[in-house]
Amino acid sequence: MSAYYDLYETPNPKGKKEKKALHARIYPKKTYTTKEFLKQVAMLQHLPYALLEGALQGIMDELCELLSDGNIVELGELGFLSTSLKCLREATPEKKIRAESIVFKNVCLRTSKAFKKKMRTQMILERIQSPTRPSKGDINIEKKKEALLTFLDKNVCVSRREYIRLTGSGERTAMNELNAFITEGILRRRGTGRNVVYIKNEEGK
Repeated sequence: MSAYYDLYETPNPKGKKEKKALHARIYPKKTYTTKEFLKQVAMLQHLPYALLEGALQGIMDELCELLSDGNIVELGELGFLSTSLKCLREATPEKKIRAESIVFKNVCLRTSKAFKKKMRTQMILERIQSPTRPSKGDINIEKKKEALLTFLDKNVCVSRREYIRLTGSGERTAMNELNAFITEGILRRRGTGRNVVYIKNEEGK
């Protein structure tokens, strides 16, 4: 499995028109809910879901208690959790700052070197055209069709996500193009919902 990323232009704070530097950003496949995450752990580690759910709630309660009491908590290889504060009144003499103006700001995670090393070892990156970013210099439809047919010569079917990676089209554009190929008799649709795939229409030859 790969983690998808795309490249974005870094905004120039001075507003200059010179060529902007690019930075990489992860394109998330989905957001796992707590329930989905615990089910995954339960299945892979062969542990009861109810046990994990209860343990997680206990950990969260104890974390809140320890952090709110001003402690730093180590959470396995993940790293250290701590809290940060903010002052509601800025740029005032220290003597004028009252305790009421100092409030909780955030929970901070300082990831351990071991966890970072594990991530670097396991993470496989793959470039994808993010559907949220307008594409520049798209290849024309004939080249996309050629790339699609070449892919289908080697594979039984193609998913919409695979077509996006193959051609660089945005999500909506990819859907329109795949529907157009169906109308032309090049493709046939199989499956429903998230399980939809596209196969070569051999009858259209």
